[in-house]
Amino acid sequence: MDTLVLILARCDIMVLQEVVDPTGSAIPLLLRELNRRLDDSGPYSSLSSPLLGRSTYKEKYVYIYRSHKTQVLDSYVYDDKDDLFAREPFVGQFSLPSKVLPSLVLVPLHTTPKAVEMELNALYDVFLDASQHWQSKDVILLGDFNADCGSLTQKRLDSLVLRTQAGFQWAIADGVDTTVRASTHCAYDRIILHGERCQGLLRSAAAFHFPSSFGLTEEEALNISDHYPVEVELNRAAHRLPCLSLATVLLPSLLLLPLLPPQLGLVA
Repeated sequence: MDTLVLILARCDIMVLQEVVDPTGSAIPLLLRELNRRLDDSGPYSSLSSPLLGRSTYKEKYVYIYRSHKTQVLDSYVYDDKDDLFAREPFVGQFSLPSKVLPSLVLVPLHTTPKAVEMELNALYDVFLDASQHWQSKDVILLGDFNADCGSLTQKRLDSLVLRTQAGFQWAIADGVDTTVRASTHCAYDRIILHGERCQGLLRSAAAFHFPSSFGLTEEEALNISDHYPVEVELNRAAHRLPCLSLATVLLPSLLLLPLLPPQLGLVA
């Protein structure tokens, strides 16, 4: 738990994925630990989606954010009429302490490896829906897209609408390794920026190699996640804006059911 808390405290807005918490007790416990151990950076609040999935195995998307720096303005689960997503996106609009960019829309997605291409193409429709819903072009798409290696070839990746349509900036590049295991090198987790204001404020984007930062062995790191957090930082002038982190997190001490597979990536 200590390392997980330190990872999450790196950012002002986090998106957790693969959260399996049927009792609803895991996230309140995590928030309690964040607020208890990191008084200087809190307080933290959360917003959870319903459990999403087609079968008995279901997951939540969870936003965790510093409530003194940002607030949830609105949110909704995307209406997936054609059942294209195994876990439909849970879209959120957040306030930002910026006159340049006073609000930002986040669209997290955890794809299923069997339908990566279909889901990522359908993600463009989610972008259009969210953009129209809030009349905003400043949108960040983020999550475990499974957008590499055996799940998606480079040719298929390059043919995605989110690649061929102008205006989308893939902040986490194709060659970035977002996996913890030494035996793999895959850019599964991505952050995609849309909107001139949003892209103009981009300062940095990277995968956070938490095992080396916290002196963990591979085995110890895998107890937290088998994915690195991916992070993006936005700036304006002298004022730092929220660092957005995508997180696909395994919380074995908090959840009644195991996560399959255990993963963690930070941003969203």
